Amino acid sequence: MKPSATSERTNGLASPTATFEEESVTPPSTEPPHVRLVIALEPLLTVLSIVLDLVKVVLLGVPLIVREIYTMFVPRPQKDVRGQVALITGGGNGLGRAMAQLFAARGCHLVLVDIDLQAAERTAEELRQQYGVAARAYRVDVSQYEQCRALGEQIERDGAGPVDILINNAGLIMFAFVNDSDVERANSVIDVNMKSHVWMTKVFLDGMIKRKRGHIIGISSMSGMYAFPWGVVYSATKFAVSGFMASLTEQLRIQGLSKSVRTTCVNPYYVTTRKDVIEFLQKPRFAPLTVDEAAREIVKGILRQDIVVTIPRLFGVFTRFMLFFPVPVQQLVRDYLIREYELNNNLHM
Repeated sequence: MKPSATSERTNGLASPTATFEEESVTPPSTEPPHVRLVIALEPLLTVLSIVLDLVKVVLLGVPLIVREIYTMFVPRPQKDVRGQVALITGGGNGLGRAMAQLFAARGCHLVLVDIDLQAAERTAEELRQQYGVAARAYRVDVSQYEQCRALGEQIERDGAGPVDILINNAGLIMFAFVNDSDVERANSVIDVNMKSHVWMTKVFLDGMIKRKRGHIIGISSMSGMYAFPWGVVYSATKFAVSGFMASLTEQLRIQGLSKSVRTTCVNPYYVTTRKDVIEFLQKPRFAPLTVDEAAREIVKGILRQDIVVTIPRLFGVFTRFMLFFPVPVQQLVRDYLIREYELNNNLHM
């Protein structure tokens, strides 16, 4: 039998082949003491830096909050748009037509874009006759980028521009649960309600930046702030519009352009623009807005250069406030204050 290494001896000494376990020893740090101190204090310094930034935010934010509260009671003065050019999509009928009349009354020239060319031409003629402003009509499917790009080129050739105010108003409504949605109709709602904002903005934004003057308005909805269950696809598109406008606002701000190119996102409650809206809202808890009411408040918000406009204004405050609460509490509000179940019944009558 081969002896183990621990039993091998030579003249009473351990054999050179014997193995020993050596204790690991951490080498002393080579960092200077002051560097080690900085490393140790780094987490604390980070926390202090965040606290200081938070204090700055509070100190700078309080006057802004006070100013916003003040403007709820004493609105900012409205800008003068006389001689400027406003382009309104969906400008031939309903809300677009009503806004066009209000801008024309202020001496603004109009470019009306609509899939219904005859309606746009009728409205343009009315504006020319009644207000003496320049008004042109164009037939465009604003969900198609190439048609939006061609529109920009046509406006330039016609001498109808440059566009100072872009109002992305075109939109489709669909009241349906997602599993009941017609696929073809849902595709149209998604294309018109979402893509039109992106493509029209893409076409006209560069000119505004170059001229250092412009205003882009997105017509979203209260259902783009607080999800409405009776039109899942529709509500999703309006959330997309609100998100697009919020992102565009921040893009212009970080580019240093927010003082020259303004943005406004409009969130109205239901507007009685079409027969299907009126039929659905047979007995709502809160009465829908008329077209003229909505148009007046929207134009006022645009002329005040508000970043966000909610109509009625208190609905927007209430909606933001409700988002602080847990979802079950929000659902109680839906059941007892909004009474969504009553409108739900209208979908299945």
